[in-house]
Amino acid sequence: MTPSVTPRGLVFGTVAETYERFRLGYPDEVVERTVRYAGTPVRTALEVGAGTGKATRAFASRGIAVTAVEPDPEMYSVLERETLGMPVTPVRSTYEAYDGPPVDLLYAASAMHWTAAATRWTHAADLLVPGAAVAVFGTEMRLVDDGVQDGFERARSRFLPDDRYVHEPLEGLGESGLFTDVTEEVLPRHVLMPQREFVGYLSTVSAYLMLPMALQPQAFAAVADALPDEVWVDVTVHLNLARRV
Repeated sequence: MTPSVTPRGLVFGTVAETYERFRLGYPDEVVERTVRYAGTPVRTALEVGAGTGKATRAFASRGIAVTAVEPDPEMYSVLERETLGMPVTPVRSTYEAYDGPPVDLLYAASAMHWTAAATRWTHAADLLVPGAAVAVFGTEMRLVDDGVQDGFERARSRFLPDDRYVHEPLEGLGESGLFTDVTEEVLPRHVLMPQREFVGYLSTVSAYLMLPMALQPQAFAAVADALPDEVWVDVTVHLNLARRV
């Protein structure tokens, strides 16, 4: 099986509109807990890998001026459109290349693992005022029913026998010496989704996007056949917080 030659972190632009359609937004509680943890007023924030602006809108709706950094041109186009009229400044750039003024909060929603681990936290520290907070959060959607999950895994394994992509967005945080008060908060959440919505979500997952184009419809059809008409999905959010020294 010949995989796509597109780097894994840059495949989402090919399905930017689908990403906006099927990816879930983040609950208000993510913003509430982040702001509460910060302890001081959060007026400005930098978002790493904003995508189409799912998390961007959650923070900007609280009046926080968000600089939303996104490198992919197609994702950036949707980001601009979906945050129009909000206190959001989209910037088409990689995290590593961005060099703006320090902010009160730096956050990443399921995107920090795409950044360069060697400079991830030193760059974050440079972009934060002393004492400011960093928030890294995301969710890995998993089917709640074990039997349904097993059927899904069997169908998926026909096309993705090695789908264990390890996300380590916090690698080096504690060892950097640049952050303190590292903590994790868990926000449980289950949602009932139509089968087609869940398969639509899968069509935005990098592992599937890396498949050859000819195999992608086969993979989605196999998964759909293995699922009931509706599925309960665990979309628990893991919110990791730290404070710049």
